[in-house]
Amino acid sequence: MKLAVKFCLALLTVSLIFQLFAIISTPLSSIPLSTSPGFEYGVFGYCNTNIHKCSSRKIGYSLEFAPHPMPPNKVPTLPSGLKYSVTKLLVVHPLSFAITLTLYVLIFLMSHQQLANSPMFLLSIALFSLPTFLICLLSFLVDLLVFSSDLCWPGWLMLPATIVIAVCCSLLWNLRSTVSIKNYETLQSSRANTIETHSMHDWRDRTRIPSIIRSDDHSKPLLEPELTYTSTID
Repeated sequence: MKLAVKFCLALLTVSLIFQLFAIISTPLSSIPLSTSPGFEYGVFGYCNTNIHKCSSRKIGYSLEFAPHPMPPNKVPTLPSGLKYSVTKLLVVHPLSFAITLTLYVLIFLMSHQQLANSPMFLLSIALFSLPTFLICLLSFLVDLLVFSSDLCWPGWLMLPATIVIAVCCSLLWNLRSTVSIKNYETLQSSRANTIETHSMHDWRDRTRIPSIIRSDDHSKPLLEPELTYTSTID
């Protein structure tokens, strides 16, 4: 049990580190999530490398570096050719990190023996791991949608981060099944011991009843059996 918990915590630590690289990308750091000629993109904004200026830090890109007045039918697009409004989908990155961190805390609580032996608590954690996996996978798919083939290594790290969570999810379900079977076997063995104890007591009570009756009936004489002889005369 403890070994499985430690292994799950180690897996989630790796996943959190991989997701953190994507979150702290441009403009929070010099690590780009994607690049195109003259621009570097991240979860919370983008930077113009020609003028060395970055946009405001928020979810969803704005047209801060677009030419004014903007030419007709000329809207700034991403490396994938999509419009900037699609970048609001990048909100799944901080959401995935927060949910994965919550799962990490829940698994850490499993180090307590009482919670580790609770099938309901293990079931709740196993169920919570499913949306954690799906949202992390969605983060990787959103990166592919927004940045296409220009995705840099922080974005590609979301794929192993998703695989790691999938492995952890599988371990949690197996652990929950193992604990449930163990508790069921313990319950059955306790019931069997209880039934055996009651049967022994009943047997002892039954063997004591004749002796009690004999001890109470000393005053009463025992009747001799009557013998009857019959004969036939030819």
